[in-house]
Amino acid sequence: MRKVWMDCDTGFDDLLALLVIAGDPKIKLLGISTVVGNTTLDSTTANTLAAAEFLAVDAPVYRGAAKPLAQEPQTIEHLLGGAGMGTMGRRFPAPTRRAAAENAIQALLSALGEADPRSVTILATGPLTNLAIVLLLRPDLCSAIESVVMMGGSATSGNHTSAAEFNTFADPEAMDTVLRSGVELKMFGLNLTRQVLITPEHEQAVRAVGGERALTLADHIGFYLRMVDKVTPKPMALHDPSAAAYLRWPELFTLEPARIDVEMSRTVGRGATFCEFRVPRKATANALVATSAQGLEVMSRVLAEIRKQAGPRVGPLEAGVS
Repeated sequence: MRKVWMDCDTGFDDLLALLVIAGDPKIKLLGISTVVGNTTLDSTTANTLAAAEFLAVDAPVYRGAAKPLAQEPQTIEHLLGGAGMGTMGRRFPAPTRRAAAENAIQALLSALGEADPRSVTILATGPLTNLAIVLLLRPDLCSAIESVVMMGGSATSGNHTSAAEFNTFADPEAMDTVLRSGVELKMFGLNLTRQVLITPEHEQAVRAVGGERALTLADHIGFYLRMVDKVTPKPMALHDPSAAAYLRWPELFTLEPARIDVEMSRTVGRGATFCEFRVPRKATANALVATSAQGLEVMSRVLAEIRKQAGPRVGPLEAGVS
């Protein structure tokens, strides 16, 4: 049984990442921590609670950092839609459960402090603020972490800026802290996630399942596919779920050792990740960088998981419509 802790800033692709790992009986989800990123901490927490309830995930949800380490929050609701969870109509039901009383930093400190050496995998789909704080407070807990599998960064170009991917731009100091901690980091950046595309055909395949659950998922997929054009759907990179897919199907991905450095200056390059693959000749590796994926097969398996979750549940789903 693989023990996983998920750290996220839940928008729609974080929800799909949770969906992917929730469908694996070999994964034990220890907890889910939220962080400011795509949207405010209040919204990421509400979205996470709604996602966990929709997917029947019973792992506790903990509120984490409301601000990055060294800058003001860099949220992108204008792109992702209201509260970071845009939809063409139907919305996930409001959660009936609440976040745990314990905050995410305390909870993660406890979970790692009680864990066996190298027994916990961190799946990070948002800025790394929570994990950075934990490793600054207790650097010795690095030994409990098997690896940090993160969606963020890029070995090529950015998306939030020409140089920087959003998660690293949102807290580059946190990324730098994790890189310096000695933890084994596996980076699934834009160079990888752009190889895994969700398309209008996938939206239609989910709609074809029928029922409120499927249509709710399809309405969110539809919004995601229309984020750029607003009218005409277009294929989009499957960001956070690609990192989650690696936990289930590692044989579909290639990772290479590299030296990653993150730009922290207050210039146009802030948040950029520089990946030096010529190791050990030019540098000492501090991470593994995902460089290729069998994109069609990854998306096929993710779609199969979505369709499973889109099927009926016992009792009616009351999906609100905006």
